[in-house]
Order: sequence, then structure tokens, then C-alpha cells
Amino acid sequence: MQPPESEDQRRRAITAAVALTANTPQAPQRYERQLLSRYQRGEINIEQVISLLDNSIYQVLYHSQATGTVSEAQLQSLLAEARGFNTRHQLTGILLYSDGRFVQLLEGPEPAVRALYAKIQQDPRHTQVVTVSEGPGPSRRFADWSMGLGRTAGPAAAQALDALLVQENLPAPELAEPYLHALLRAFGVPFEEPAR
Repeated sequence: MQPPESEDQRRRAITAAVALTANTPQAPQRYERQLLSRYQRGEINIEQVISLLDNSIYQVLYHSQATGTVSEAQLQSLLAEARGFNTRHQLTGILLYSDGRFVQLLEGPEPAVRALYAKIQQDPRHTQVVTVSEGPGPSRRFADWSMGLGRTAGPAAAQALDALLVQENLPAPELAEPYLHALLRAFGVPFEEPAR
């Protein structure tokens, strides 16, 4: 089979490939779909799509439940360990903790993110590890943080996670915690800061 020769043939081939991979592990992720859509509209060419994907940053957003009570000392120890590891492996991100629930975004080179996430999924300090999103993105959302740690009180983390999962048809959450602001901003989710 010969590769498509014209841009129109390439666009049709991509449309067919996307349709064939729908609802499979090979289905394009959000950023990949955005790039393919731009390509299909003629905004960028295939070489630009490939270049943007080659220079993308791999990201994983997940949440989990702590298996026991987590003390402040344990959180600080976890943060110190994560910062050292992440610096050595060119990883950045944010970790939120609220009432026994963790929410974390990891970003960096795909092999490093995948390897760390595989270890995280086996870590006995938490359970019910649920992947919210995973795939390439155009840039780092937390480039300045080897790992930011935020503690939130009450239902704020659950409210922010719900907003991330749905991203539409929800009232904008009113949140006071700056780390939740950073997470929601990174994903373009609207929120309201409480009146002072």
C-alpha cells in the first residue's frame, strides 16, 4: 500500500485512522485530537503535527485514597522524596491532599512519567488509583515546580476534581486554596475565588 500523496488524501486517511481507533487504547488523546483537528482544517501541515507531538510533554492526572491517616511529617517526607526524584528525572507537577484523598498531576518525558506512575499505582500508601487523564500536552503546566504540595480542607479537592472531570455544565466552584486554583487554571476550568 502506498502512502497518500495529496494533503486531501492524508486528511481522509487520518479521519479513517481516528475512526478505527475510537474507544481503543490507541485512540488519540486530547492534545493529539486537537492537533489532528487543526491539520484537518488545513491550519497546520503533517510535518508540523509530527514536530509538535515530538516536542510534547507527557502528563498523567490521577486521584487516589490514602490507606491510613497521613501525618504532616509523612506528607513532608513524601514531598522531599518526590522533589529529589523528579529533579533527577526532569519531572514536574503538583500533589494535593485532602481528607485522605490524593490528586496529582505528573508531567515530563513519557518514559519517566509512565515509569513513575506504574510505581505510584503499586504504592501501598494509597488505593483506588484512578487515572483522570493521560497523554501528551503542548507544554508543562507546572514547569517551575519539581513537585508542589497543597493541603486542602473539606470538600474542596472533591469539588475541584469534579470540575476537572466534567469541565462543563457545572457551576464554577468557589475555592479558597491557591493550589486548587493552580490546578484548575492549568486545565482551563473556570472557578470563583471567594469574596473577601
